[in-house]
Amino acid sequence: MSAQGKLIVIEGPDYVGRSLHARLLSERLEAHGVAVATVGLARSELMGELIKANTHELHQLNWRTRALLYATDLHDQIIHELQPLLDAGFVVIADRYTLTPLIREQIRGGDSQWIEGLYANIPTPDLTIILEAGGRRLLNRMMHNGSLVQLNSFEAGVDMALSPSITKSFLNYQKKIRSAFVEHASKDNSPIIHTKQSVKDVHSQIWDEVSPVLKGMIQPL
Repeated sequence: MSAQGKLIVIEGPDYVGRSLHARLLSERLEAHGVAVATVGLARSELMGELIKANTHELHQLNWRTRALLYATDLHDQIIHELQPLLDAGFVVIADRYTLTPLIREQIRGGDSQWIEGLYANIPTPDLTIILEAGGRRLLNRMMHNGSLVQLNSFEAGVDMALSPSITKSFLNYQKKIRSAFVEHASKDNSPIIHTKQSVKDVHSQIWDEVSPVLKGMIQPL
């Protein structure tokens, strides 16, 4: 099915700034006369609240069950939101799409081919941007905004027995996550933008990647 709209995906690990940059991109596109909507993981009416309210229990499940839950959440959004919006000519910004649930299970030994099969025939992104940051930088951001106390064992990869220390486990886990994102970016020719720079500079790089994809939709100010 051909769509008039465009799908822009922003991927990356927790605390890298995806939601912030999805919002900034949305605001800038709207200022240029572009109709924009945002979707993301655990945001469907069917599964979103269930996933958010039972995150700890969900992380205790096996990889196949988790993959099915996240796939159900995304498919519900595609049916009721994403595809109709694309058909109506919107630019849809996805704050995470399929890469995050795939990578999370892939590094835990999940069957990546089986998981990818869950997303067969869904809308293909017109552009996927991967935001990255080193594990220590992410840890510093968590400490700065008080999120460190909220760090759970799954986000730190404790279930993978990477280290008896939760912070060291987090750092080792982020190395695996980062490596997997780089591998997929290379395979899919997706741009990687490091977030060690200022928010303004990172946004500028994102805009440089997005604006050519949306040529003809962006109106001059």
